[in-house]
Amino acid sequence: MQVRQDPASAIKAEGGGLKGVFMTHLHLDHISGMADIPKDVPFYTGPGEAEEKKFENIFVEGMEDSFFEGRAAIQEFRFTKDPDGKFEGVIDVFGDGSLFAISTPGHTAGHVSYLARTPNGPVLLTGDACHTRWGWEHGVEPGSFTFDREEERNSLLALKALSDRHPKMVVKLGHQP
Repeated sequence: MQVRQDPASAIKAEGGGLKGVFMTHLHLDHISGMADIPKDVPFYTGPGEAEEKKFENIFVEGMEDSFFEGRAAIQEFRFTKDPDGKFEGVIDVFGDGSLFAISTPGHTAGHVSYLARTPNGPVLLTGDACHTRWGWEHGVEPGSFTFDREEERNSLLALKALSDRHPKMVVKLGHQP
């Protein structure tokens, strides 16, 4: 793994206090910067994410557990079914339309993607619902360390459909800048 910017530097550059961390999922490559996060800062992720057990994760489970040691329990979003039926669930995180958590299970049991409304337009953060630009453009979900391939594909296609409905939306993928 190559660290582009460590969390401590990013937090310092923003100049404000960190009030929470929204996780897409809890794979090692997405949580390894937790040592830089103050222990009193809460973490949020999707339902069932913290309890997920899969054979491939056994080898890193002890390391992952050590990242969470001495911290409050991970907070799980309580999704309700999307009334439009386009996603498994959607939450207006702050209640003001600025950030939405979208239930996108498949890569992991509780995988979450996020949609931010910014002054420059909407930004979709896919997490590992899609790793690469090529995968996004061709509708190919990540292949390794996948919890449920069919759910993962459905989540990816739902995110692509959202992007198609909003062609000016910027899409940020899980493993590419």
